[in-house]
Amino acid sequence: MTRSAPLSDLAVPKGLVGGPFGSSLVNSDYASAGVPVIRGTNLGFGRYLGGPYAFVSEEKVVKDLARNTATTGDVIFTQRGTLGQVAIVPANAYPLFVVSQSQMRLRVDPAKAAPAYVYYACASDAFMKQIDDNAISTGVPHINLGILNRLTIPLPPLQEQRAIAEVLGAFDDKIAVNTKLAATSDDLIALHFRHAVASEGTASRPLFDAIDIDFGEPFQGINFSEPGTGRPLIRIRDLKTFTSQVWTTESRSREILVQPGDVVVGMDAEFRPTSWLGEPGLLNQRVCRARGKSTGPAFVRETLKEPLGRIEGYKTATTVIHLNKKDLQEAEVLVPDSDSLALFEASVEVLYSQRVGLAIENRTLSAIRDALLPQLMSGQLRVKDAENVLETAEV
Repeated sequence: MTRSAPLSDLAVPKGLVGGPFGSSLVNSDYASAGVPVIRGTNLGFGRYLGGPYAFVSEEKVVKDLARNTATTGDVIFTQRGTLGQVAIVPANAYPLFVVSQSQMRLRVDPAKAAPAYVYYACASDAFMKQIDDNAISTGVPHINLGILNRLTIPLPPLQEQRAIAEVLGAFDDKIAVNTKLAATSDDLIALHFRHAVASEGTASRPLFDAIDIDFGEPFQGINFSEPGTGRPLIRIRDLKTFTSQVWTTESRSREILVQPGDVVVGMDAEFRPTSWLGEPGLLNQRVCRARGKSTGPAFVRETLKEPLGRIEGYKTATTVIHLNKKDLQEAEVLVPDSDSLALFEASVEVLYSQRVGLAIENRTLSAIRDALLPQLMSGQLRVKDAENVLETAEV
C-alpha cells in the first residue's frame, strides 16, 4: 500500500515559504518590468502559472523580498481567496518570481519527490478535501504555512512518481496543444469578420432583424440540486468555467436547452457574447442565447461584440449594470453584403465547429486524467494501464 507523507517532509530546508508581510509589497512597488509577481490571477491556467504578471524591480527583490521568491519547478499554492489553486512555476519563462502575500511556495527536494508528481497529488480531490477540512473560516477563508506543512499526499517510490507524472502530463500536453489551436481559431475568425465588415456593402441593421434572442427562465432555487441530479443549469457564473455548478429537477414550458457552440450572453455586470463550451444545459434567468436568423454562431458572436460593448460602456456609471430586452431592441449590428457574408460563413463556420470540438475533446481528456489520478496514486491502477488509456484517448 502506498504510504503518505506530509509536505513538510518533501521540502528542501526552508522550502516552504509564504508571501511577504503586507508592508513589504504594496501597490506603489509594482513596475512595468522587472521580476514577475505570482498572484492569484496567475493560477487557474492548468498545471503551470499563466500571465499577465505584475512586476517589481530587481532592487526591491534584493532589498525586501529575497526570501519570498520562486523559480522553475516550485509548486505554488493559494493561501487565501480561491483555496485549492495549485500550479508549477514553468521553465523558459522568467528565471525568478516573487510570491505575493496570498500565495505560498513549496520547493521540493528532488531526492524525495518529483515536483510534477507533487503538483498532481496536490491537485487531487483528496488533497482539496484536506484543504477544506483545515481552512480557517473566519473572515476570508484561508490556510497558512502551518496547515500546508502537515497536509499529506500519497508517496510511491520516486521512479513511480515520475512515471505517474509523465502519464498525467501527457494528457495536459494534449490539452495545452488543443487550447492553443482553439485560440488560433478564434483569432482567425475575428480576422475574417473584420475583413467581411470592411466590404463596401456592409450595413448597420437592427439587432433583432439579424439575430434571434432567447431569454433564460427563472428556475426556482428550491429545485436546485447537486451536479448529477436533474439537469445542468447554465447561470452567469458558469460562463467563465463552462461547468454547471448547479443542476435542477424543475421543468418549465419555455425552457431553453443550450448546446455546445451556442452563443450566450450574461445580462449582469458585463455583456460578452460567449461560445458555450460545456455540456448541454438549461438557460437560467439573466442569461440569453443568440442565434442568427440566417447565419451561424461564429458571425453571431463576432457581430455582437461591438454593440454589447457599447451598451456596457454607457451603463458603467451605475453600481451594477444590467442588460435588458429594450437595450437589445435599440441596438444595431453590422451585416456585410450577401457575397461577403457568404464568404465569411464558408471560411469560418468549419473553424468554429473545430474550435468547439477541441473544447469537447479537452473536457473528455480532463475527465479521464482526473479519474486516473487517484487510481494511479493509490496503486489501484498501474502506469502501463494508464498509458493504454492515453493511447485510446488520442485515437
